[in-house]
Amino acid sequence: MAGASAAEKREKVMQHYRLATVEYRGRTFPVVEVGEALIDFGIGYEAFKAATGKRDFFKARHDYTMLDILDEWSLFDACLDDFVDYYAKETVGAWPDIAYRADEVTFLPPILYPNKILNAGSNYYDHSLEMGAAAPDREKHEPYFFYKGSRHNVVGHGGTVFLTPRADYIDWEAELAIVIGKTAKNVSEEDALDYVAGFTCYNDISARDRMIRQGETFDYDWFANKGNDSFAPIGPFITPAKFIEDISDTRIRCYHNGDVVQDFSTSNIVFTVPELIANASAITTLSPGDVIATGTGAGAGMAHGVTVEHGEIHKVFEHMYAGKSRLLSPGDSITVEIDGVGRLENSVAAYPNDPNRS
Repeated sequence: MAGASAAEKREKVMQHYRLATVEYRGRTFPVVEVGEALIDFGIGYEAFKAATGKRDFFKARHDYTMLDILDEWSLFDACLDDFVDYYAKETVGAWPDIAYRADEVTFLPPILYPNKILNAGSNYYDHSLEMGAAAPDREKHEPYFFYKGSRHNVVGHGGTVFLTPRADYIDWEAELAIVIGKTAKNVSEEDALDYVAGFTCYNDISARDRMIRQGETFDYDWFANKGNDSFAPIGPFITPAKFIEDISDTRIRCYHNGDVVQDFSTSNIVFTVPELIANASAITTLSPGDVIATGTGAGAGMAHGVTVEHGEIHKVFEHMYAGKSRLLSPGDSITVEIDGVGRLENSVAAYPNDPNRS
């Protein structure tokens, strides 16, 4: 920024922004949050270039998707500071036509759609204990992942979690999710954060009574437990990684009908964000827009009201089947809030035409 004073440069660095995907009057498009304004990125970016004389090597278009942005994240990340600085000035006093308020758009999942969503299982010491799972051992174990789909699993901020009629005990798990911004294969832990575009809020909705299949070929059924439609609320924003001061000690809370049911920190994680990325990339190539959900801390509804030791998962199930857990019901609200990242709110409803729920 030629001619800019040191104070102006510092102020520019401090201008935070977040990205989301929204729908407005039938049109779906990515936005950049600048202050309280949501700037239509596709149209706004071309207007920004025309007004400032900026040139780039990107695909000149008006219909960018979030995946387009993430696919060239290193380039967009470098120019978004100027974009945000420009629109911070443009929205003073009067907003341009391409600026929207949060209450006049519908938030969609920020990425439409991730190529894959990897979920880290049993990745917090306190959650592993409350569920009666085996004690995590960093020296002997490696991260455990399971897949969720994307197009029908993900639901955005303000959307509805539908309770599958195939389960009666459905739970929450507030999680920090990593959004990949660069193709990653066999990356080192030391370099892993270089592949992160940002972070978002995530809720791993779980059908607990579909988790264990007694007397069958395999003991656990992660697909029926975790893979139901609408069981992956995500968003509303992607916060660029450069704005998160310390991802190793970030506070996460979950609210069920307004009550705090989870309140934990990433400092209690078993395998760290860099370790998860390195391990996942050793198994599969991570693509821009892929999501890694990092696991949840204590406070899952299934374990509400019971105290067990490691290896006593059967006692947690007995507690749940006795009707003593705190779980999701139609009409509930469930919220994930992560410091520096955002707040994801969802309603809960019976699955359409489910005769077992009103």
